[in-house]
Amino acid sequence: MMEIDALFDHLHTLPSIPKVAQELIQQFDDPDSSIEDVARNLALDPVLSAKVLRLANSVRFRGVRPSTSIEGAAIRLGFDALRTLVLASAVTAAFRHNPSFDPRDFWQHSFDVASICRVLARQAGADPETAFTCGMLHSIGELLIKTAAPDIAARIDAEQRAPVPADQAIGFGYPEVGAELARRWQLPVVIQHAIAYQLHPQDAPEDSTQARMVAQARLVSFVLRRHGGINDQAKAALANPLLEGVDLDHLLGELPEVIEADKAFGTLIN
Repeated sequence: MMEIDALFDHLHTLPSIPKVAQELIQQFDDPDSSIEDVARNLALDPVLSAKVLRLANSVRFRGVRPSTSIEGAAIRLGFDALRTLVLASAVTAAFRHNPSFDPRDFWQHSFDVASICRVLARQAGADPETAFTCGMLHSIGELLIKTAAPDIAARIDAEQRAPVPADQAIGFGYPEVGAELARRWQLPVVIQHAIAYQLHPQDAPEDSTQARMVAQARLVSFVLRRHGGINDQAKAALANPLLEGVDLDHLLGELPEVIEADKAFGTLIN
C-alpha cells in the first residue's frame, strides 16, 4: 500500500502558489487588512493586476466609468470577489500543462460546483465565499495526479471501479491527495477538511458544514449534467437523502443566474 507522503515524494516538483498570491490569501483572512493594503500587494504582480482590471470592467462588475487603477478596481470588486479571483488564478497557474489532460472541462465543472456551493451556503447561513472556494478546489487532488502522475491516476481510477487486493491498493483517493496539497499550500483548515471529507462529510472533525455542501454540490452538478440541465428528470433524481433540508426549488431557481455570473471568473483563470 502506497503512503501519501511517498506519493508527494514521487511527484518531485510540487505545484507552488506564487509568493504574492500566498501573501494576498493571508491578507484576505486578516481582519485588520484594508482594501488599500490588498491593492498595493496586487500591484506587485502584473498578471494578477491585469486580471483584476479585466474583471472590474467585465459585464458583471463594470460601472458608469471604466476602472483604470488597481485600487479603484479592487474597491469596485470588494474583498470577496478579489479573494476568489486571486485564489483561482494562483491555483490554475500552479499546474503544468499535460497534453493528455484538458483542463477546460475540469475547471468548468469545478466552477459549477463552486457556484452551487455558494447558493447552498446562503441557504444554510454559512459563509458563501468560503463555500465557493471549497467547491472550486474540491478536485485539485485529481488535477494534481492526472497532470503529474497519470500512472498513479490510472491505478486510483481502477481501484474506484473495482476492489483490488490489499497489497496492491493505493490506500488513498483524490480527496486525500487534494487535502494534503491544500495543507502543504497552508490553506485554511476549513478548506482542507472540505476537500478531505467531501465523500463522507459526516466524518469531518468539528464543523462538517463546508464538506457537506461540497458533497451536495457535487451531486447536484452531476445530476444536472447527466439530465441536460434543470428539468423534471433532474428534479426527480435529486430526491436524495444527502439533500435533506435543502430548498431544492429555491436552489434550482437561483442557480442559472449564479452560474452565469460566476463565469466571469472562469474566463480569467487561464
